[in-house]
Amino acid sequence: MAEPLRTVPAVLERFGSTFSAFTAAFNEGQYVLWLGSGISRDRVPNVNALLKRVIEHLRSNIVAGDTNCEYRVALDEVLRLAGLTGEELKSIDFSIAVEGWPLRDRIIPALVTNYSRVLDVLVGDTNPDDYLVWTGLDVPNTYGAPDLEPDVEHYCIAILMLEGLVASAVTANWDGLLEKALGELTPAFGSLVRVAVKPDDFRVVGPRIEVIKFHGCAVRARDEESEYRDLLIARESQISRWTEQPENRSMRKHLEVLYTDRLTLMLGLSAQDANLHTVFAGAIQDLARPWPASSPAVVLSEEHLESYHRNLLKITYGSNHQGNASAIAQSALLGAYGKPTLLALVLSSLTEKLSFLIEHEIESVWGPAAVSQLQTDLLGLRDLAAKNADPDDAEALERSAILEFQRGFAARLIDVANLALTVFRTGRMPTAGGGRYEPLSDRPVAQAVLNADFPSKQFGRLGVALALIGRGLASGQWSAMPGDARAVGDGVVHLVTGQRTARVFFVKDATTSTQLELEASFDDSDGDVLIVIADEEPPAQTRSPRSRFGRDGKPRAGRFSVASSIADTASADDLYEAFKLASGF
Repeated sequence: MAEPLRTVPAVLERFGSTFSAFTAAFNEGQYVLWLGSGISRDRVPNVNALLKRVIEHLRSNIVAGDTNCEYRVALDEVLRLAGLTGEELKSIDFSIAVEGWPLRDRIIPALVTNYSRVLDVLVGDTNPDDYLVWTGLDVPNTYGAPDLEPDVEHYCIAILMLEGLVASAVTANWDGLLEKALGELTPAFGSLVRVAVKPDDFRVVGPRIEVIKFHGCAVRARDEESEYRDLLIARESQISRWTEQPENRSMRKHLEVLYTDRLTLMLGLSAQDANLHTVFAGAIQDLARPWPASSPAVVLSEEHLESYHRNLLKITYGSNHQGNASAIAQSALLGAYGKPTLLALVLSSLTEKLSFLIEHEIESVWGPAAVSQLQTDLLGLRDLAAKNADPDDAEALERSAILEFQRGFAARLIDVANLALTVFRTGRMPTAGGGRYEPLSDRPVAQAVLNADFPSKQFGRLGVALALIGRGLASGQWSAMPGDARAVGDGVVHLVTGQRTARVFFVKDATTSTQLELEASFDDSDGDVLIVIADEEPPAQTRSPRSRFGRDGKPRAGRFSVASSIADTASADDLYEAFKLASGF
């Protein structure tokens, strides 16, 4: 079994080797995301914490001296699910909190695979059947709280959906963190995203992104308890009946179609619930998965395979699983959890889009060898960025410090991508503190270039310019620092040497360049500014590359037209030298 992958560069390396077929299919938009509690575990209680909360709720409500107390009766039933002996049960001191129980580390892990049975335990005759879910877990304020903040996973998934690479995300999570991340990143949430909790929600036509919450939504249950509380699915009795109940038929059909027709990337989802297995089995009856497959039908973002994962693979591949179990398991197990997987997918997919566009722009001019060189340089830039996704001394840090570091990286990634693409398209700086994300394209790039309005050539030249920066980084010509959307005039990226720092802006054409200057984002007499223009500059302007010194010898902002420079040079090497000249290096 391969070693677990804990860093973004390690996951990227696997994307480029044993999981290259997966990566290619992902970038074509072929995968549906199936999400579980693992992607929210650092924001809301995981199953272990959930079980502790239930036990503590029951314990703290026991009426001392009342042998028939309904909370004590319910707690005894829960603890029997952990397989404790009679003597062990008698040894527990219910006057102290569960955190202080000597048997705590045996009880909680034993209950994890029985969590749905725990939540199904009744508490007296007068409390509702979902008492331990609604009251014991305090669902409205735990999973539906409005102040919960999305984590790295939610923002990365939102980016991949806005980039048109993931059209559907199926989630068992009650929280609204993915929807909140999407709402923060795009002002068009209402027209872009369909959130399906009830059958009627599937009738909403128009949005190109859908989030399917087949186990209910705590946010809606908090706001509209009478309509959505009963849709929260967690108890054994609910799960076992779920697939057969008429009111779930529409949801089940939608899930089966997604599992039948599309490939599956599972993140943080154990897939141990019986209703999911029934859905998967029903889907495969319609169209069995072949083996070998050009792209893996199921990829699991996990470090190890558990028995329920192997069972899922058996169901998925049916008779083809026999004799191929090891190879199928190897094709499915990515070896990394959600954070590094999703950060790597964002970096990989953005790079792949630009790489495709470089080929689209350059191959007919300089041929495949130059394309390959520029794509390699762009990959180098991606890999250098990825090295900043994880702290250098992670093993010496507390988990909380690692999380904050990764969250800071994700925030910077969103900020600089939004800064670069907004300036490139409009010549304007993005709204300070806006936290928006403008996608490179709203669909897979092979589809995007078919749209006559998509500026494929200009984005291809942006990819070329980034590749040149990547080459300079790899050769030690300069180091680079990302810009900051809050700092007007600071550029999209800084190129730093021992002698000077160049603040670089990327714009698509002369109009956006003029707009950038009108916005006072830079001073044309500032010799430390470099404007990289994708198109050719108008004839009245000096043909690029232009020195950063004017005819009067005074410094001025440098300009580098990618289109003009490609026309004036004969190779990627010559283009790199022209870029260095324009940059003043």
